[in-house]
Amino acid sequence: MSRPVSGPAAPRRWPWYLLVGSLAVNMLLGGILAAQALHLMPPPPPPDPGQGIARFVERAERSLSPADAAILRRGYEAERTSIERMHQNMEALRHQIRESMKAPTFDPEGLRRAFEQAHATEAELRGRMDSRVIEVLGQLSPEGRRKLMEMGPPR
Repeated sequence: MSRPVSGPAAPRRWPWYLLVGSLAVNMLLGGILAAQALHLMPPPPPPDPGQGIARFVERAERSLSPADAAILRRGYEAERTSIERMHQNMEALRHQIRESMKAPTFDPEGLRRAFEQAHATEAELRGRMDSRVIEVLGQLSPEGRRKLMEMGPPR
């Protein structure tokens, strides 16, 4: 029996669902690898609240009247050290937590005292800041307060 002679073999095409499935698996593996790579990188440092407030004051000064801008700037400058102390307070607490966790024997009371001290310092500084905000808002014109409200919170 003889086999029929045929021309060159036609190339086989992959079914479309296999191509889509292969693409999906590759994307999944790429996502997993990217996620693992991102976890190997250290997290970014926490934002400095002073920078956000400084940027807010600079943005506000561009839209406020010169008199309102001067009032806002004076209020900010008067509390700049408080803002810096707030940042230092939180950094000191983070350091205390890390040191407490690295210690061979954990001292829960020492860490509790560190938290209490940090919270008390934070409350004192926030109280000062709140009073300054109330003072500044009381000195601004109604138009200046409206413009600040439209700007939204510091970012």
